[in-house]
This record gives sequence, C-alpha cells and structure tokens, in this order.
Amino acid sequence: MPSRLGTYASAVRGTVGVLLRWVRSVPWLTAGLGLAGVTVFVWLTLRDMRLLGGDGMVEEQLRFARRPEERWVMMEEFFSRHMGLGTLLLLPALLAALVRLRGRELVLPLTLAGIWVALVWVGGDFLGNWEKVLYDPMGMDTRPGPYYAKLGLMGLLALSPPLLLMLYYGGSIMDRYVVRNFAVPFFLCVGGISGIMITMDLLNHANDFVEVKFRPWEVLVFYLRQLPHILTTIVEPALLLATLYALGKMSRHNELVAMITAGRSVVRVILPLLVAGLWCSLVVLALNFEMAPQAQRIQEQMLKDARDAASGKSKKKSNAAESDQTSTYNVLYRNREEHRTWYFWRVNLTPRAAGRFTEVWLLQQDADGLLERAIFARNAAWNPETKVWGFFQAWDYEFLAGEGKERLERPRRLYKEVIEIADPVWPETPGTILSNRLDPEHLGVPELESWLRTNAALPEASRAKFAVARHWRLALPFRCFLMVLIAAPLGIVASRRNMLAGVSAAVGLFIAAFFLSTLVLKAGEGAYVPAGLAAWAINGVSAVVGAVILYYRSKNRPMPSLNPFKWLSRPSVR
Repeated sequence: MPSRLGTYASAVRGTVGVLLRWVRSVPWLTAGLGLAGVTVFVWLTLRDMRLLGGDGMVEEQLRFARRPEERWVMMEEFFSRHMGLGTLLLLPALLAALVRLRGRELVLPLTLAGIWVALVWVGGDFLGNWEKVLYDPMGMDTRPGPYYAKLGLMGLLALSPPLLLMLYYGGSIMDRYVVRNFAVPFFLCVGGISGIMITMDLLNHANDFVEVKFRPWEVLVFYLRQLPHILTTIVEPALLLATLYALGKMSRHNELVAMITAGRSVVRVILPLLVAGLWCSLVVLALNFEMAPQAQRIQEQMLKDARDAASGKSKKKSNAAESDQTSTYNVLYRNREEHRTWYFWRVNLTPRAAGRFTEVWLLQQDADGLLERAIFARNAAWNPETKVWGFFQAWDYEFLAGEGKERLERPRRLYKEVIEIADPVWPETPGTILSNRLDPEHLGVPELESWLRTNAALPEASRAKFAVARHWRLALPFRCFLMVLIAAPLGIVASRRNMLAGVSAAVGLFIAAFFLSTLVLKAGEGAYVPAGLAAWAINGVSAVVGAVILYYRSKNRPMPSLNPFKWLSRPSVR
C-alpha cells in the first residue's frame, strides 16, 4: 500500500509539472485567456441587457412601474450575477499570470485584478446601499459624505496589493530582506490567532449549527462573514509579535548591527515595517468603517434565518425574544410635546426590514391627558420616500369626552385594512423612536453620523456613547502603525539580555495601552471627558512614547528606565 501511494503521488507530481511547463511555454497564453474572458463577458452582458427590454419581461416591467423601489433590487441582482460570472471568466487569465510571471512583471496583472475587484466591490455596495443613503429606512438625517468615504476606502484597499508590490520591488535588497523576515511570522500570527478564535466560536455555536442543519459550506460562509470583525481584533497583536520576532531574529544574528554599520540609520532600517504598519491601518480602517461593526448583527441574522427555514414557521414570542438579536422587543416611546404614546412589540433592525413593526399600539391624548384616539394594528411600516406611516389590519378608536371631560364615553370603533398618516401630522420616525435601543457597537461610521445628526437636540450625556463610538471607529486603525512605531525600536538590540528587556517593555506598553484606552473610553461614554479626547488620547500618548523610543534608539543612547526606584537613586561614586 505505501508503495502504491508513493506511485500515485509521483504520477500526480509529474502530471502537475508537465501542466505547469506547458502553461509557461505557450506564448501569449495570459493575454489570450484574458481577451477571451472579456469578450465572453461583454457578449453575455449585452445579451441579457437586451432581454430586459424584450417582450418576455413585460410583467417585470409592469411590476417595476407599479413599485419603482424594486428597480434597485433588480439592478443589484443583475450586477452581482454578471460580475460574479465575469470573475469566473477572468480567473484563468489571472492564474496563468501568477504561474508564468515573476517579479515586476506581476505588477500589471495584479493592478488589473485590483481594478476589477474594486469595481465589483464598490459597484455592488453602491447598488445595494445607495437607496438607503437617499431614503434612510429609519428616517434618520443621512448625508452622502461618510458613505463616499467608505467607498473610497474600499477602492483603495482593493488597489493596495499592486501598490505594495511596486514598493517591494522598488526597494533595496535590504528592504526586501526585512520585509520577508517580517511577512512570514505576521501572516502566521494572523492565521493562527484567527484559527483559535474561529475554533472557540465554533465550539460555542456547534449546537446551533446542528439545530439549523448547516451544511459545511454554509458554516464556511458564516465565518467568512465574521472575518472583518476578527481581523480588526487581531491585527494589532499580530503586528507586535511579528515585529518583535523578526527584529529579534535579525539582532540575534547581528544582521541589524551590520546594516547600521554599513551607514543605514535606524529609521531607514525599520522603514519597511512602518510602511507595513500603515497598510495594516488602512485595512483595519476600511473594515472597521462599517463592515466589522455589522458582523455580529449579520451573524445573528444568519442564524435566525436558518432557524426560521428549518422550522418552517416563526418562533413563538417567548423563544424569539430570547434568541433573536436582530430585533428589539417591547419598545415604548412617549412624545410629550404632542401627547402621543407608541408601543411596539417587535421592531426589525436589519437594513432591509428596518422601519417595519409588529403589533403596534398608538394612543393619542389631549392636553388634559384624556384619550382622543387609539390605533391597534397587527403590523405597521414607515415609508422613507413618502414619509407616511401605514397601519395594516388595524382598529381605529375615536373617543368623545363627557361633560366637563370628567370621563370618556362612546368610543367609536372602525376596522380598516390600511390606515395611512403623513409626516406633517406625526413627525415621529423609526429613528427617533429607536434612539435609545440601537447599540453603537453594531453601527458603522455612516450610521453613527446619521444618529448623531438626528438626535442633535439630545443632551451630551445621552449622545456621548455614540459620539465616542464614531471617534473610536477612526482612532482604532492607527494603533496598528503606532504599535510598530513602539515595537520596532525596542526590537533592535545588541545582546540577548537587552532583547528580553525590549520584548518585555513592548508587551508591557501594549497591555498598558489596551487597559488605559478601555478606561478612557468608558469615561467618555459616561460624558466625563469629551468624546474625541476619549478616543484619541491614548493614540497621542502612544505616538509620543514611540517617537521618544525611536529617538533614543536612533542616537544609540540608553533609554530612561521605567523603574521609579531608579529615578531616586544616586549614581555610584568610583
């Protein structure tokens, strides 16, 4: 059996080798595959676009005429389907380029691939969310500026790999050597820590997966959707460990001493690592802008949809309120100025279903607190385009006061399938009703900005938690660069004893920064310190500490001791 397996393995290796040699030897193979893929993609797209306007789509055209809001959904589906098809058609050309080309020749195909990824990513997100920016489903005050910033970050992230490759091959031999020593432990740390986190989460959700009968590929998709949140959590410690390992290894073999002796400054030696820290900051900023905060909400929504599909019906109220994290329950809102009270049993918080309510009670009172009108509806919805409340399967009660308004009598009852009330009559929107029910940890920067604009009249103490979350979304990514700025000088040592001291100091500073940032953020959420200061203070302190450490290391001077007892001791007299 072992000999037979060895024979099969040798045959597979020989076949793969022959195939690779054939791919590398055929002239113009990459260009031919790319041209063929583009031709087939354009032909299929134009054909389907003509079919959309044909006679076979009359029913769809009538449906879109009656409900124009569904056109965005159709365009998103058309774009996603054809861009996915185009990716499959162009993938052979990219694989052939990776096999055939080496070095600087890879810059062009990777640039074209980055442009395609940016087009697919940004275009799909635009078609899926632009209508939400125009007409927020919760009626919040939206602005396109934060959304444009999000699209710009997504495009820049997609185009960053070819830019990094250009910088890599444009650098010197020493720069490329430092990058190689850093890249291997960094990606190993990212993969290892991600695997540990996914394994722990898999153990926690194993019973849920069995209950909803998730297939293996569905479990894979489930955790791929969680990668933005995982990466924003682990990139910073991975940078710390990889930087200390790479520079410690080079210091142990006296390679850094040789580079500095050859005339390179400390700043020039660690410059590739600083660039890597900047790129990691860009990655975390693009992910933390909106995708990472929504990962937990997406996770709960996937489990909820799977439970509903497995059971074939909705959960009972008692079980749903315990397990569903994508909705909020028992919402009570009082408009004191207009004497109106709202009660909702269930409100859906998912983007597509936001502004939809289940079992709604509405009580309208006069200035003396006596009922004038009451509406009890099975379902309700708010239209963000027309700004009209709609109550479905509703009972509408009108009350007439008795003499002297001492008591209410003769309630007039009326059942209606649909009751519509426009915005000028009732100014409440789902955003104002759910102001205190939204969790800022699950909101991205555009949503936080909309919430703060909508609730600008609230006191600062009520807005502090959301203001801190908005600043923290932008401040967290830059800690990646600051971590490299602190760890890199501490990793350059001249002896093993100093190496242990440098590693201990770097890890201690990381723990201190984590603890202090958590403490200051909580103080900001409690409105004890301004929101901007709470989010950016530790970054400022870390930047100063990193600059001081880098200055002492570049001047080859001993750094001040962190031991307070040595500050009071006198120098020894000889």
